[in-house]
Amino acid sequence: MVAVGSLAAVWTEVPAADDEGEFKRQFYHFFGAGWDEVMVGADRPFAHHRYWDGYFAVQSMDVVQGVTLDDLPRSGAGGARRCSVIVG
Repeated sequence: MVAVGSLAAVWTEVPAADDEGEFKRQFYHFFGAGWDEVMVGADRPFAHHRYWDGYFAVQSMDVVQGVTLDDLPRSGAGGARRCSVIVG
């Protein structure tokens, strides 16, 4: 299975996660959306996510059946690039 979409934002200057409330406020400031509203796995304890090195937002994502990464074009309309991203 391959999912294709548009990368909307990448947050790599992640602050220390010592204070969950402050971290979530900064998350909202960066992405413009609340942690509990958009975070995949938000139902898990905050400790599950606290040591991640970055977060990203994706828009317009669709699952494409019967396609591999090699089937996708390396560049697309508007200069879009293909990126291999593994999300765990």
